[in-house]
Amino acid sequence: MKKVEVISIDRIGLVGEISKILSRVSGNIITHTADVSSDGTTAVSHFIADVDLNRELDNEALSRRLKKIKNVRQVIITDI
Repeated sequence: MKKVEVISIDRIGLVGEISKILSRVSGNIITHTADVSSDGTTAVSHFIADVDLNRELDNEALSRRLKKIKNVRQVIITDI
């Protein structure tokens, strides 16, 4: 199981794109939250999910895939 955190400029469809990538790597989202806050001028989304992966995938490979999403600022993946 992995904890996946994605910080991005908020926009329509962001959670869907994250979910699509997790699905493509055989990931099953167990729980998730998505909060939006402001850094003063921009809406920032903070997505956190516990993900069960049905196949081995190193954290760096998954991080690279998620960082390709438009406007993603940071990806943090930890094993739990």
